[in-house]
This record gives sequence, structure tokens and C-alpha cells, in this order.
Amino acid sequence: MRQHETSSSLTSAEEHAAHGSLQPLHELAPDTLKSLVVYLKKQWQCYRKHLRKCQRKFSERSVHDLRVSARRLLSLLDLLAHFLSADHLKKTQTALKTHLDTFDDLRDVQVQLLAVRKLKEEFPAARCFHRFLKKRAERLTRSTYRKARNLRSKPVVKLIDAARADVKACIRAAGARQPGPLLLSAVNYAFTVTRKLRDRINPADTHSIHCTRVAFKKFRYVVEALADHLPQANETLLASMRHYQTLMGDVQDAEVLLRAFQKFLRKEKAEIQQAVRFEHELERRRQRSINKYLGAADQLLDFWPMAATAVPVKHSSEGNGQRVDAIRRASPPPRSMTKDKTL
Repeated sequence: MRQHETSSSLTSAEEHAAHGSLQPLHELAPDTLKSLVVYLKKQWQCYRKHLRKCQRKFSERSVHDLRVSARRLLSLLDLLAHFLSADHLKKTQTALKTHLDTFDDLRDVQVQLLAVRKLKEEFPAARCFHRFLKKRAERLTRSTYRKARNLRSKPVVKLIDAARADVKACIRAAGARQPGPLLLSAVNYAFTVTRKLRDRINPADTHSIHCTRVAFKKFRYVVEALADHLPQANETLLASMRHYQTLMGDVQDAEVLLRAFQKFLRKEKAEIQQAVRFEHELERRRQRSINKYLGAADQLLDFWPMAATAVPVKHSSEGNGQRVDAIRRASPPPRSMTKDKTL
């Protein structure tokens, strides 16, 4: 479903506490940053491939794949934020988010259609709602396809190249100093923000679960970016993280579907008893998804146990500083992870 991305409302003091001035005990190999430069290029190539496919053969699958690759690319930029100039980071994120936002409304209705299609036989009210969604999907498909055809990758590739050049410059300037603590600190920060938001979850407020999901998605993607360099990031762990994210996604999908049906009822005529019965079913499904996630919420602590065994490092209060200087310092929160309202 569409993400109205308000990933957190942590205060600056809480952000500092979330970062915790901690460095996980595990050390990354000296060539990790070099491999991430290569990975950034591969992720960009993957994104361009999905964009071309979406422009050439517009489908539900192509839209989904494009959005996933965009989020992976954005999360990788989060991971590398300490090594990028603020200008390049901001411009690249803005360009990618513009691409991503193009498909929000269409993706929403596609997910809603899939859910309602399964309920048509049992609930008569779902049939008229499905027809309404189908017409909406057809309109959005046409308008979104036109917008997608106008998306251009050339301006973004220049920004990606500039970002890769920033990281390479850091590698050359770092000398014997290793970037591992900064990279691990970025992952640790993403996890700790997620954990704090999970601790704030109110079962009666699905938005609090959504905020946790947004933060967790960033954490999951930065772990995946470092998977080849983290022994604990095996396929079992990554699959568990995907499942955990899906549980929160089910809550968001159920909430947005319920709100969409209620909005539909305010605009369209429907038989009252049938509408009430279907609305109650949607409410029941939402509550079931909430309970299912809450039953598994503590699994989050298993995904990054290093946060609990980290050791203190000297913290700099000067902010991120310049790219090369950042390698000399204990790491503050990455620029793009502090008050990001996008993913």
C-alpha cells in the first residue's frame, strides 16, 4: 500500500540516544567500502533495467519490481551517507523519490483489487467495491503509464556517478583508517530507531505499526547490502526479516483497504446490511493482522543482536563534517536517516 512516509517523530535528543554512540563488536573487512561502490553501480543498473521494462511493458509486476529496486537504491545511499557530499546525497534521493512517488496511487489500488477479488464470492458488497476499484485502476494505469514514459534516468545516472566518485575519494583519502565502524554504525542506528518505534507501538493505532515498518524496511535493506560481509546475515536471517516486514505490511494493507471502502461508501450507494457485513469483515481482518504482528514483534531483537553487545566509542558532537573527516570520527547518525519522511 502507499506509504505516507512518516518514519518517526523522534526528537533530536532521542535520535542521539537511538544512535547510542555505539560501535558493534563485529569488524568489517577492509575492502567492504570498495565492494559497496561496485554494489551501488549494480543496483543502479538493476533500477534502470526495471525502469525500461516498466516503460516498455507496463504491468503490475513491472511496477512492483521498479519500486522495490528504488527502495533498495535509496537504502544503499543511506548506508553510504557518511561518505557522500550532502548535495549529491540530497539530489539523488530527491530524484529517486520522485520516480517512486509516480506509482503510489496505482500500487495502492492494485493491492486493494487483489484483496477484494478474493472476497467477492462471499460478500455481495465486495462486488460493487471491486467494480469501483477496477475502474479506478484502469484510469490510474493510463495516467501513470504516461507519467512513467516521461521518467528519465540520464539525470539520475550523473548523480549516481557523482556519489560513487565521492566514496572513491573517501577510500583514497582514508589511508589506513577503516570505514567499517561508520558502516556498522549506520546499520546500528537504523536498527535502534526501529526498535524505539516498535517500543512505542499502540495496538489501537495502526499508524504506529506503519512507522515501525518504514524504519524496519530501511534497516532490512542496509543489512542486505552488507550481507556478503556479515556472517550472521545468512539466507535464514534474511528470509525471517522479509517475513517480519510482511506481517507489518499486512496490517497497513488491511488498514488502507478498510479506509478505502469507508470512503467508497460515502460516495457510492450500497445496500446497508451488506455494506455493514463487509465492513465488519474488513475490521476483523485488520485486527487479526495486528494480533499476528504483535505476537511476533519481539523477533526484531533477533535480527541485530550486535546492538546489545556493542561497546562505547568516542562520540563527536560536530555533526557529519566533510566526507574524508568523517572517517576520522566516531559516527553521528547518517544525514539521510535522521528525519527521513520518505521510506
